[in-house]
Amino acid sequence: MRVRNLIQGVVTALLVITSASVAAAGSAAHSGTVLETMDSGGYTYVRIEENGATLWAAAPAAQVAVGDQVSFTEQMRMANFNSRTLNRTFDEILFVGGFSGAGPVSSPAAKPEAAAETTAPVETVAKAEDGYTIEEVFAQKAELKGERVKVRGKVVKVSQNIMGLNWVHLQDGTGAEGTNRLIFRSQNGLAELGAVVTAEGVLDTDKD
Repeated sequence: MRVRNLIQGVVTALLVITSASVAAAGSAAHSGTVLETMDSGGYTYVRIEENGATLWAAAPAAQVAVGDQVSFTEQMRMANFNSRTLNRTFDEILFVGGFSGAGPVSSPAAKPEAAAETTAPVETVAKAEDGYTIEEVFAQKAELKGERVKVRGKVVKVSQNIMGLNWVHLQDGTGAEGTNRLIFRSQNGLAELGAVVTAEGVLDTDKD
């Protein structure tokens, strides 16, 4: 979706404060042997042995069997992730675009696209009218929780169709490491990497 300095669909968007429970999505490559697999909610969950260690990963539904050799690229790492459809909480799980070596199912879920990200330093972006800087949002997160806030910043990362949502990461040059990025997520909102946009959302905190 093309935007004009505004993330569309923000009425239903949720702005999320990053926390230690959500690691930045990366591009690390993984491969290993499938030890366990299950399907639920349009996703295939697999437990994989990789270099003597085990990990869980989830991708759009695919045909995977115990003993298969699969590879994938990490998009989002989440801790204490609760799957309501499985009624199970994973200590840590990687969400990925797909498993190489796995067969497709007849009606696959929408496939997440690879995350686009920039690591270039962000210069200070002028605050939106009637808005907040990211540093101010973190400083006042207790008071602002549940309130609609407006932030203007540079898009430093975009992850599309992760758990049915688009995730747009903003920085505005304020705040220290760990308190200098906000994530807007919505079903329809999207923005181009590197663009300076104004976005609104209902602030939530301490979310996995």
